[in-house]
Amino acid sequence: MKFKGIFEGNNNAYGQLVLTGTKTEKGKAEGKAFIKRAIVTDKLWQDHIDGKDPALGVIPINEDNMCKWGCIDVDEYNLDHSIVIRNVKSMGFPLITFRSKSGGAHLFLFSKEFIPAALMQLKLKDMSEALGYTGSEIFPKQDVLDKASGDTGNFLNLPYHGGIRGLRYTFDESGNAASLESFYSMYDDLAQTREQIENIVVKKAKVIEIFPDGPPCLNRLAEEGFGEGSRNNALFNLAIYRQKANPDNWQDVLEEDNHKYMVPPLKSAEVQALVKSIGKRGYDKYKCKDQPICGVCNASKCRTKKFGVGFEDEQMPELDSLTKITSNPPQWFLNVAGNRVELKTEQLHNPNLFAIAVLDQANVVSPIPKAKDWREVHLKTLMQNLQEIEPLESLNPINQIMNLLYDFTVNGPQARTKEDITRKMPWTSEDITYFKMDHFFSFAKRNNWEVDKVKTGNLIKQLDIYLDEARLSLEKSTPRVIKIKAMKEKKEKREKIKYQEGTPF
Repeated sequence: MKFKGIFEGNNNAYGQLVLTGTKTEKGKAEGKAFIKRAIVTDKLWQDHIDGKDPALGVIPINEDNMCKWGCIDVDEYNLDHSIVIRNVKSMGFPLITFRSKSGGAHLFLFSKEFIPAALMQLKLKDMSEALGYTGSEIFPKQDVLDKASGDTGNFLNLPYHGGIRGLRYTFDESGNAASLESFYSMYDDLAQTREQIENIVVKKAKVIEIFPDGPPCLNRLAEEGFGEGSRNNALFNLAIYRQKANPDNWQDVLEEDNHKYMVPPLKSAEVQALVKSIGKRGYDKYKCKDQPICGVCNASKCRTKKFGVGFEDEQMPELDSLTKITSNPPQWFLNVAGNRVELKTEQLHNPNLFAIAVLDQANVVSPIPKAKDWREVHLKTLMQNLQEIEPLESLNPINQIMNLLYDFTVNGPQARTKEDITRKMPWTSEDITYFKMDHFFSFAKRNNWEVDKVKTGNLIKQLDIYLDEARLSLEKSTPRVIKIKAMKEKKEKREKIKYQEGTPF
């Protein structure tokens, strides 16, 4: 399949997004994203083209840290795609613009051969900035995979799920949805060699912020002018910015902003009423969830700004691409200022421990916000785009509990009679093993098991060897015990040595 050849990435893992039917404030479809450690089969590719749910998500970076494609993910959902295409063409970039399912844009760069992921990242970041999409997500998210820790990288849902019916398509010259065959022709024209990609020159325009160190949304909207219907919310956010940036005369400066950027300006009485309300109620937080702000929000970039949603004294590094390996205990990975950082749950939850981990692994100094601010401003946002990764087989909780049960019931001390169960030993009779849950759980904890007792019991119930929970009659008591099929001792197969006549001993 040509489609497979174009979008090939990591062949040993793939992603899927199960949609919930709801959308974020920005209009992006919500769902649970997870990554399966399994071969990307031809059937998965075909099911994607046929429109079978869920869509196929491919991880662009392979296990050799190489890739054949990359993407600028523009999370703005009221885009005029014709303008995006025109801007891309005017700059001479070999990008193909696709509509995302939610109405944003995916700008793909294709290579005819596998190239270093770091090279793909570098060129896409430069082109993203030149196009005015600074802060947009870049795929591949990583330039080097931490394979030893089980990290797979992040996936992107591919276009043409169900052809043009799935709303993920590129455009023909008339601005209409282009067929898959038309896309193939575009690919043949625009796919680059490694040398061609290395030679892409991006002229970096000097970025002039209308509102220095302010939220990216305000700077972007100010360039276009705040139209009717958005002026009140926009001016409220400008007032919060001016309080932070111009504390001595923010009211006067806000009046100037009204006349410069509102189309048409609000009446002076309305501005003064807003100033009075903000001053009286002590507002100091931006309204990020209201239009027109939410439509052009760039939360990760905003948190790095002195007068953004982060912290006034210290700027937060850019945080994105949170992934979780669902092992026991779970492993977390997060991009911090472009560096991949591995975290334990307590490090992710505690801003103090988080700052230490980031300093250790990325040599990045992170401010330490209040615990509530960390959870509300940062962690909740990161969790909205969480991708879960299946653990390695050896780290799967089911496999782990089976190994623990084997060690407990086969390798450990065994009861000679059923009365010995009270001495914290399992008893086996007629291919059935009996043990008290408390005794097994204590054994598991001594062997670094970190799942609580209730979840441990539920895991045991999921096993094929689980039989029942019942009372066992002893001489002086009737303890409640777990019954499982007896596990057999694993005997290593040894080749018989064939001795030839005359072989010396």
